[in-house]
Amino acid sequence: MLGRKESLSSQLTKELTQKIEAQVYAPGSRIPTEAELCQEYGVSRTVVREAIASLRADGLVIPRQGIGVFVSERTRLLPFEFDAKSEGALADILSILELRLSVELEGAALAAERRNTRQLQAIKARLKDIAKEISDAQGDGGRGDFEFHLAIARATNNPYFEKFLSFIGPQIIPRIRMSSLQTQRVSDQEYHATLQKEHVAIVEAIADRNANAARDAMRAHLSGSLERYRAQNPRS
Repeated sequence: MLGRKESLSSQLTKELTQKIEAQVYAPGSRIPTEAELCQEYGVSRTVVREAIASLRADGLVIPRQGIGVFVSERTRLLPFEFDAKSEGALADILSILELRLSVELEGAALAAERRNTRQLQAIKARLKDIAKEISDAQGDGGRGDFEFHLAIARATNNPYFEKFLSFIGPQIIPRIRMSSLQTQRVSDQEYHATLQKEHVAIVEAIADRNANAARDAMRAHLSGSLERYRAQNPRS
């Protein structure tokens, strides 16, 4: 059982990382299922999924749809390191958004051209997950947003788009890193409504197989985020 000194997902991530590094879970082997991990550590499926997402972002595990999650057989890749408390954190957010603009626009266009029905359903499901996060009493944590963008990357059917986002990890979502920066927004309700409107436009373009519209919708979304955070940086 895990303690309460830090978040349960962080504790579980450390426990699983230690087992992988000690080769309790050998390279190429399948780690226990969600249900098994829930029972072993006495945590919820949400905690397990967050821990697995962290391991995946660190390059330690690879999910295989319909089969399970497997320990990577390759040397561990070190993700970008972010310090949300650093003086330059906001500048980092702006730089990452600019980087995403150079990659995710074409990713959205390719997803519109190449996605299959199952992948489109997955994107729509992640859109609903964001809405659920927003409606929860604890607010929008941003995890659903990351999974939404990851689902689009997966729908390109070019594995390197997904690997790129996974390598950087959930910290590409600005509000995961610096929720304190959101205090200057007009309102959470208006902010979330704007984000979801942008997300819906992306989904509709991908559903219509309109690559140009998907590219434009993703540009509007990421450029909008860039401008919203840039407005809070007096040096930009």
